[in-house]
Amino acid sequence: MQERVLFVALILISAYLLKRLRVFREVDADPFINYVIYFSLPALVFREVRRVDLGGEAFGVVVIAWAVIVGSVVLSWAVGKLIGMERKTLRAFVLVSSFGNTAFLGYPFTYALFGEEGLRFAVLYDQIGSFLLVVSLGLIISTGRLSPKEVVTFPPFVALILGLLLRDTTIPEAFGVFLKVVGNSLIPAVLFAIGLRFSPHHILNSLRYTLLSLGIKMVLVPALLLLLLKISSLNTLGYKVALLETSMPPMVMAGVLAVRYGLDERLALSAITLGMALSFFISPLWVSMI
Repeated sequence: MQERVLFVALILISAYLLKRLRVFREVDADPFINYVIYFSLPALVFREVRRVDLGGEAFGVVVIAWAVIVGSVVLSWAVGKLIGMERKTLRAFVLVSSFGNTAFLGYPFTYALFGEEGLRFAVLYDQIGSFLLVVSLGLIISTGRLSPKEVVTFPPFVALILGLLLRDTTIPEAFGVFLKVVGNSLIPAVLFAIGLRFSPHHILNSLRYTLLSLGIKMVLVPALLLLLLKISSLNTLGYKVALLETSMPPMVMAGVLAVRYGLDERLALSAITLGMALSFFISPLWVSMI
């Protein structure tokens, strides 16, 4: 996992330094964001959703993902309204408090702790649970309105539906290679965009709300899920993976949506960056408790 941390840090730092050297500007992050939303993310989603295995214990993992995210949205929205957050800050706060980095960090964490067998549950939690809601409910939160047209025409959502419909269809090998190469470009592109947008002042300027969002995302909600699993005596591999994924830090896609729709990106980027660092200390602790 150390290599994964270094990989993330090197891309973020490189983008930030290139911005400081004026090779790139902060506004140059926008083309990278568009590349992710309209090209690399749809390719990754279409490829991965065709490979997930549905049924059995997997259903429970997906239900947990949905319940955790919807519950987190309601809780964080109530907390934000209670303390009087401004609208754009509130939407960003809900995004980073509810949607976890269940793919880029969740997959390596799962592999490190549970091996190949655990990965199939991580993919289910991420693709059918987390991702399905971020491209629907997450989009509604970002835009501040219920727009079915915008949801159903959102490229990653279209790719998800097509992937599910064409699960049993054989695709040409060349197209499979295309999907793999384009999908694999997602992480560098999105991290580079975040690095261009990032400033050290983000964390300091948004520290109060950042810590509050991480407290909900990485401490309170996993604690409630752990209690439920203990009461229900659910301690098999799938549920352990679900607990681990629930404790993941804020999703990078939450930052993408915050930038894309003009929300409080300082809060979003601060929560994503600090959450990544804290996850290597906090997340494994939850698994050890089940």
